[in-house]
Amino acid sequence: MTLDDHTAGTTFAAAYDFAPAQSDYADLLRSMPQLRILKAFVWLMLALLAVAVLMSFFLVRDDGQPAIDLVTLLPLTVAAVAATLFAFGYARFGGMAVWRKPQNREPVHAVLDSEGFRHEGPSGSQAFTWSVATRALETNEAYYVYVPNGVASLIYWLPKRAVPLDDQVSVRTHIQAHVPRYLVR
Repeated sequence: MTLDDHTAGTTFAAAYDFAPAQSDYADLLRSMPQLRILKAFVWLMLALLAVAVLMSFFLVRDDGQPAIDLVTLLPLTVAAVAATLFAFGYARFGGMAVWRKPQNREPVHAVLDSEGFRHEGPSGSQAFTWSVATRALETNEAYYVYVPNGVASLIYWLPKRAVPLDDQVSVRTHIQAHVPRYLVR
């Protein structure tokens, strides 16, 4: 199925108003692919640290000393703790940091139509056409649409609390019709 097959015959248009909550920004950060990659890296780092600790207890050199000493374990432990705090605390504390900016607390008018997805607010607006969206994610909290932007992705989001229950299936179907990769998590 080509992208043209996706967009043929869709006439859905809807607008939703919402005021972002602090938890919306934490959920938004959790949905970022870069953060998921970072968490995988942290789990790998913790596994390597566990192996190093076990090696220090079970492997010994010819002279009877541990194969890995405290001088080697200490930097590994500090790096693992720092990476763990960053990876698992970033969404929560990053969400609080984003929330502190006054323009991130302004009401948002989100528009979904056959052209694309738009966010409009007192500080300005952002929009994209469906042809540039690469994937979408639906969670219990929101709908996220990813638009590539060089190294990272811009994420356009619509909290589910802003969409009436009767419209949620229509919103899902509309996004699925325009975005090639749609994932429900």
